[in-house]
Amino acid sequence: MAGRGNLKRSGGPWYGDERRVVLFERATRSIRGLRRATKCGSRTYDLVMDVEHYGKRRVSITFLAGSSRPKIMVDGPTDSPHRYEDGSLCIWYPWDSEEQRWTARDGLLQLLGLIALHLFREAWWRETGEWLGPEAPHAAETN
Repeated sequence: MAGRGNLKRSGGPWYGDERRVVLFERATRSIRGLRRATKCGSRTYDLVMDVEHYGKRRVSITFLAGSSRPKIMVDGPTDSPHRYEDGSLCIWYPWDSEEQRWTARDGLLQLLGLIALHLFREAWWRETGEWLGPEAPHAAETN
């Protein structure tokens, strides 16, 4: 079939494969203000997200070549029991089974939903001291 070779998986990162990008981003094309950029061996998504009852936050999601696990950075307060040392969000326990965490097959829209939920939980925790939702041990807690 003509053109079929364009759908083959290349040796590069997943975001170099147009078909995989379309599947990953489906249902997000209409999100106003969502910017996409591919450069320097990474794929980045930037947007301003409204955290219900707590205001707007600028979110940057970066995938490095060879990794399907995103680094998620957010402006504003960083005090949270669920952040890595560099300030990025710790949304799921990396060693959980695929059924218990986000994977690239879930797509960008589901990742954005998880980020919004995480940011709400952080804001609630800052206000009340209570974390709404499941928690897993962090390196600092297991020493």
